Amino acid sequence: MLTNTVYDTLSKVQRWLPSLGLFYLALTKIWGLPCGSEVNDTVVAVATLLAATLEVSSARYYKEEARLHE
Repeated sequence: MLTNTVYDTLSKVQRWLPSLGLFYLALTKIWGLPCGSEVNDTVVAVATLLAATLEVSSARYYKEEARLHE
């Protein structure tokens, strides 16, 4: 299980990552920066992995909480 601080930090990062990826993709088209699609796809993949990790952590937390309150 993740600590509350780690969970909250990863949750914030996970929510912002897709926006940052899209921002970089837009800049590549405007300024001709390299690898726009590759960077954006990688950022989306990392955000998806973080979302899955957070979901598993939440499920474990609530399962443990339910067990403790039986």
